[in-house]
This record gives sequence, C-alpha cells and structure tokens, in this order.
Amino acid sequence: MHDITIVSVIPLLIFGAILLAFIYHIVLYFFNKDQLLIHYLFYLFFTGLFVFYRTGFVSLLFGQAAENYIYFYLNEPIQMVYLAMYFNFILQSIEVAKAKDSFLYKSWVFIMVILLGYALLFYIAKNVFQFEHYPIAFVAIRVFIFILTAVMLWQCFQLRHITFQLFILIGCSFYFVFGGISFVSNMFLSDKMLIYPPEWLMIGSFVDIIFFSIAMSYRNKLQWENMNLALLKDANDLIAMQKEVLEKQTALENERNRIAADMHDDLGSGLTKINYLSQMALLKNSEEEHLIKIHKTSSDLVGNMSEIIWAMKEDNNTIEDLVTYIKMYAVDYLESNNLDYKITIPESFDTTVIKGEKRRAIFLSVKEALHNIVKHAQAKKVIVVITLESSLSITIHDNGIGFDYEVVKQNHINGLINMQKRMNSINGTTTMEQNNGTCITFTIPKTEFDGY
Repeated sequence: MHDITIVSVIPLLIFGAILLAFIYHIVLYFFNKDQLLIHYLFYLFFTGLFVFYRTGFVSLLFGQAAENYIYFYLNEPIQMVYLAMYFNFILQSIEVAKAKDSFLYKSWVFIMVILLGYALLFYIAKNVFQFEHYPIAFVAIRVFIFILTAVMLWQCFQLRHITFQLFILIGCSFYFVFGGISFVSNMFLSDKMLIYPPEWLMIGSFVDIIFFSIAMSYRNKLQWENMNLALLKDANDLIAMQKEVLEKQTALENERNRIAADMHDDLGSGLTKINYLSQMALLKNSEEEHLIKIHKTSSDLVGNMSEIIWAMKEDNNTIEDLVTYIKMYAVDYLESNNLDYKITIPESFDTTVIKGEKRRAIFLSVKEALHNIVKHAQAKKVIVVITLESSLSITIHDNGIGFDYEVVKQNHINGLINMQKRMNSINGTTTMEQNNGTCITFTIPKTEFDGY
C-alpha cells in the first residue's frame, strides 16, 4: 500500500458522473417513488464519498490535515460501507428479500454484517488502539468479498427473470473484473503506476453505474408503460361499463315500450270491448248473453295481464322456466277444451337465460298455435314435443282437418302470420306441414338466447 495522496483526472471525471447520476435518480425517485431507487441512491452516495476524498477537494476545502485523517482512519471503513451498499443494491434489484429461505438472502445478511462490522472494528482499532499494520485483515476481507461476489453473481444469473436484472448483473460482472485488477495491482504497488488500485475500483464503479443507470432507465420505462397500460385498461373498463349501462338503459326503455304496447293491445282492446258489451247489456234485454261475453273478455284480460307480468319477472328468465310455463298453459288450455294431449319436455336443462321479449314471443306463438287447433282444426288429440339441443324446438301436432297454407297466405290470416312475425323477430323459424293433421314447429337457435 502506498502513502501518498493521488490527484488525477480519473477521480474527478468519475466523481462528476456519480454526482450527476445521484441528482438524476433523486429527481426520478420523487416522480415514481420506486423503493429500489433508495437503495441505489445509498450506493451512489457512498461510492461518491469514496471517490470524493481522492479528488483532492478535501485538502482544498478543509485542509491537508482533514485529508490525511480521512485517508488513514476512514479510507478502509468508507470503502467497506460503499461495498456493503453495492451488495445491498444488487440483491435488492433481484428481490432477494422475497425469498428469505434462499441462499442469497442469508448471504446478503451475512455480507452486510461482515462488511459493516469490519468497517466499525477497523475504525475503532485505528483510533483507539492506533493499529497500523493490517495486511492480513486487508487481504482476508477482500478474498472474502471476491469469493462471495463470484458465488452471488452465479446465483443471481440463475435467478434473473427480467431484462432489467440482466443489465444489473452485466454491470456487476464488469465491476468484479475491475475489482480483481485493483486487488492484484495492489500487490505490486508502485509510484510509477499510471492507474492506481483504488482508481481501477473507481473505473469499475463507473462502468457499473453506467449499466445500473441503463437498467434503472429500462425499469422506469417499463413502469411507465405498465402505468399507461393500466390507465388504458381502466379507461377501457370504464367505457365498457358505460356501454353496458347504456345497453341496459336502452333494453329497459325497449322493455317499457314493449310492455306499454302489450298493455295497449291486450288490455286496451279488452277494456273497450267490455265497455261496449256493458252498454249493450244496459240498452237491450239480452243481459245474460252480454254478461257472459263480459265475463269471458275480463277473464282473457286477467290471463293476458298474468302473461305480461310473467314475461317481466327476472325470476322467470331461464329456458326451464319458459318450458315449464308453456307446459302448464298447454295442459290447462287443452283440458278446458276437452282435448286429449301428450306433452314431452327435456329431462334436464342448463342455466341458459332467455329474457322477457323473447320468452313472450315464443309463448304467444305457442298460444296462437293451440288456439287455432281449438278454434279451427276439429282435432281430438294434440301432441306437444319440446327438445333442447343446439336449438330450442317446439313441435305441436294435431290430428285435425288441416288447412291449405297457400289459402292462408293469400287471405292473410292473422294468427298464422303473427306466429311467423314473432319467430322472425327473435331470429327463429316457423315450419308448417300437413301430416294426418297439422304439424307446426318453432325453432330458435341457442345462440339467440341472452345468456348463451
């Protein structure tokens, strides 16, 4: 070891670079509050301190005595603290604290204790006991550092999982090489050296800081990109939520309009008819006949109102609810009109949702088909088969007299035309054929259901 103060351009340049990096990363920390930057700033501070007292500024600012004191009493402790902060930053950058049972975490704690403990004991030994000769301690601590650095670098390269950490480890590798040069050159110390051992260490730190700064810039870039992606995702989620709310409001408004139209068509015409019949009952003597008609019309209105309420209730929004309701209606309607019947439905159902407007369109089509059988077909028996596979299929087959479909189309018979319109409105199909009576099939693909 040599006993002279070295003043050269290398420490000045490196100190300037460290100072700029320190200021830049302080500003960066106030912008993004990245906790890793705190560990990096500690490393930069003690690295800068290590380089600063070799620039000649200490003698210039505080006198030669202050520089001599730092060189003889604080040189080794500051270098150990700077190395401790170096190891701390490396291991923090690969998130070693998250794996407390790992070798690296235990090494991190061990190294910090050894280096900081050595720095403290060295300072006490120099100041209290005036300890002068320490070649064994000097060599031993550096051998210890190099061995553990090599092991830790190997472990870190195996654990790295992002580009940021790769930049950190490349910088560490350069620092390891320059540290080795510093250590070896210290064994052949000469005043004629162009670059002294501490300056090799400074150069290693400078190269290391370049890679560290690249790594931190890359990390910061990723964080900003992730933040922008998160903001974009939040904005898209908000737009999607607003779109969903708007769709629900539109659907609600459409449902209100449909209910209003149904009530106007079913209830309005029924109430008008009741009003007319009641007036006729008052003016004519055939009160009983008109009262019977009034009773029938009011009963139909009650039924229609029940159907509207059933279609409105969200509790009835599955296919199983729809099929069960159709079966109950068909049983009651066919029995009340003295017709034999057989109704077959699936043994099991899924939870597919089919909401009000489509449920009502399907039910009214089935209702119209059954009404036509009772009114026109002169049938004795009705078979209803409901299947559920890729489509919901409802087949209604009677053994009546049948009809001429071309005549129906030419005369625009409303019942059959309305069934087709309702099916078309929900992208379903209606097929009619004559086969020992009339067979009508309603088919609705499951892809048209709201919950599919």
